[in-house]
Amino acid sequence: MNKIPVGQTIAAAYRFAFVGLEKVIALIWLPIITLTVVGYFSESRYLAAMAAAIDSGDQTRVLPVAVSQLGFAFITIVLQAVIAVAIVREILKPLDRPQWLRFSLGGAEFRVVGAMFGVGLLAALAAVILMIAGSILGGMLPLPGLAPAQKAIGMAGLLGLLLSPLLIYMFVRVAGLIVPAATIDGGFGMERSWLLLKGNVGRLFVVTVAAGLPVLLVYLALYTMILGPENVFSPLNAGGDLAGSVHDKTEKMRQIAEHLPYLKGLEFVMAPFLYGLGCAAPAFAYKALAGAAKK
Repeated sequence: MNKIPVGQTIAAAYRFAFVGLEKVIALIWLPIITLTVVGYFSESRYLAAMAAAIDSGDQTRVLPVAVSQLGFAFITIVLQAVIAVAIVREILKPLDRPQWLRFSLGGAEFRVVGAMFGVGLLAALAAVILMIAGSILGGMLPLPGLAPAQKAIGMAGLLGLLLSPLLIYMFVRVAGLIVPAATIDGGFGMERSWLLLKGNVGRLFVVTVAAGLPVLLVYLALYTMILGPENVFSPLNAGGDLAGSVHDKTEKMRQIAEHLPYLKGLEFVMAPFLYGLGCAAPAFAYKALAGAAKK
């Protein structure tokens, strides 16, 4: 059985993202600039509308902006697929010449988008099943003082915690290699990911965490420094005070809006490392497994 070389794969991902930083920037600069600029104006409108809606108590005021956010979310997914496919192609099918613009929007990118939606649907299905099971168990257990909805949510959360090893295994095996598989092999990549990761789920999980967690923690630390720990970690509602809760929510929205240029700037600066490591790790793992399988 083929095995992912954990140490070598982690080292290759870091080498690609840091030693090859110039190459990563060349691959992703156009979609990243687009995401940053469009995201800034889209999120500014949304935060302003949310603050006004919470302050006035009229939630309908946010609906038009929320609908436009759906469009931005779709654009984000498509551009993330463009970035991921460009990085995967550079690792698995590199060009012989340097290239400062690789923006492709074709079959591979839309297959990756379809795979993302497929994984999202699987996650939604798992959540629905947990909620149904939680409702059944919550109705069977005597839990005085709790509303049916509270019991269902509580039991669903408990079931999710108990089943988390199985859920992680399933989603890593189905989704862990979808981007390189969809890019190189065609299809949505989920079946190919499942087949290649037989006996390798734990190894890919370790590779993914080792490659992604450190840079993510750095990003979160810088995010907290920019926004302020009091705005990130403070509770929304102390003592059940409804007026205080409304004030806190509105203030949080306004604080995020005030710091949004710096937050988007942080995303822009960190993007080569976040995407470089996040896309390189599964690409090198796929290369080890698919290459060995063809021998």
